[in-house]
Amino acid sequence: MRRKTTAVRIGNVVLSSEEPVLVQSMLNTSTREVDACVEQAIRIIEAGGRLVRITAPGVKEAEMLGEIHRRLRERGYTTPISADIHFVAEAASVAARYVEKVRINPGNFADKRATFKKLTYTDEEYAAELEILRQKFTEFLEVCRQYGTAVRIGTNHGSLSDPRREWWRLRWSICGCVRLVTLKMW
Repeated sequence: MRRKTTAVRIGNVVLSSEEPVLVQSMLNTSTREVDACVEQAIRIIEAGGRLVRITAPGVKEAEMLGEIHRRLRERGYTTPISADIHFVAEAASVAARYVEKVRINPGNFADKRATFKKLTYTDEEYAAELEILRQKFTEFLEVCRQYGTAVRIGTNHGSLSDPRREWWRLRWSICGCVRLVTLKMW
């Protein structure tokens, strides 16, 4: 028995517990290689894929999604495309203009890739980081609303930015110590 979910439209496909499982796959070609992306997407579609995922690590790659999308439509393929975006909020906003769905991770949406150069953040610095995230995420959602682009919010610890990883590390360390003291294990 599947857990009941809300239906979400992604282009011409509906994702929900009331629909069949949505078979999807991700390209392993560079987004800048448009011909290779189109051909690989067609192979996925013809193998039964109902959603094609493409990574767009930067704004230039996000712009290429428009050409990939256009060429697939010219060849008669209407399968939705989902862009996977990390670290570059501007790329997410660009991608949302061209594809049916954008997957982002709020843990690294508006941050550069983790560098581990700075591991201590004050509450004020962390609050400032969250404000930047709020502004960029709001801008992104406005573009999605304008273009009717679905959004998938993914989360995992491995892609958190430095400030968020450190903020949570400190709090979980403190919680762990309090729990150990409470259980008389420390």
